[in-house]
Amino acid sequence: MRYTLQIQKLLNLAEELPPHAKDRVKYYLQAIRLADENDDIEWAFELRISLLDAEWGLADRQHFIPTFTWLLDAYDHNPNLFDAEELLWKYKWIIDEVYSNPDVSLEQTEQILADFKNRIETEGYGLRAYYTKQLHEALDQKDVEKTHQYLDLVNSVPRDNLSDCQACEMDTEVLALLNAGDFQKAYDKAQPLLAKQYSCAHVPLVTHCSLAYYGIKHNAKEIAAEQFKLAEESLASINDTSLVRPTGQLITYLFQVDESLAWQYVEKYLPWSLESDRNRAFFFSKYMTEGLKQKNPSQVAPIKLPIDHPVYKEDQHYTVQELLSYYDQQASYLAEQFDTRNGNQNFAKQLTE
Repeated sequence: MRYTLQIQKLLNLAEELPPHAKDRVKYYLQAIRLADENDDIEWAFELRISLLDAEWGLADRQHFIPTFTWLLDAYDHNPNLFDAEELLWKYKWIIDEVYSNPDVSLEQTEQILADFKNRIETEGYGLRAYYTKQLHEALDQKDVEKTHQYLDLVNSVPRDNLSDCQACEMDTEVLALLNAGDFQKAYDKAQPLLAKQYSCAHVPLVTHCSLAYYGIKHNAKEIAAEQFKLAEESLASINDTSLVRPTGQLITYLFQVDESLAWQYVEKYLPWSLESDRNRAFFFSKYMTEGLKQKNPSQVAPIKLPIDHPVYKEDQHYTVQELLSYYDQQASYLAEQFDTRNGNQNFAKQLTE
């Protein structure tokens, strides 16, 4: 059929691009439109899975939730046509997106979690993946008590095909220790990751970033410097804009040890934050605020901002205070949105630590 040839041509164009190229998305969208117009549900399903894969490595994931909603409905109407496990893996990604959107109420979030729980139990999987999603949210809120609670629940259930990889699970445990203030235990726990006994797409890169950020806070300067160097080496070969949050950690670290390089990192990675969901935008703003507070407010920032940045000026003349005011206000504004949704002050507390 002619449309299938057109779809294949679009897929070939997408595959010729680098893994995290944003233009991949437009080719998948065009291909999906062709499949939908020709009522080819199997092509439409496969293409939407590819679209989610393409957006996973981007800060801008505007098609994530509507695409998955279509997939879920298609699966429910044609369960024998599609792979349940692949769909449930994508469901894990969607739960992260839901948590990252403060417009989604707690009641709606709980309904989505309940649906995920029901589906994985129906398919014969354990609840490790279900508890892991709640563990990640507890870590984002820096709720140490809930982190311990969900970490225990995760570890009470055997691993299965829906579990995060061992590298990701170990990085999660490292972050739990860092959030609790035990840097040395976290560093010890991270050793298998640092030795690359376990690794995945983002680990140990995100581990290096966390250890550099917390290391400088705990006066472990040599460890922090070592971890920054390893993170920098990994970032050199990656253009994954979803990593805007850990790059923010590196910016905070650099403002304490190498101001010139810090500004280079700001100019390079700040544009990623402009397309991010509100969770990533909060943490990037938080890290920028931490870093900028260490500088002279009247100092001129040696950077150029993209034209779509809210503080952009044609003369590209910005003081540290102008940037600090923007990111401080942005972090506070987003913290209020998340805390209002969550019914606590967990995000706001992170701005006063």
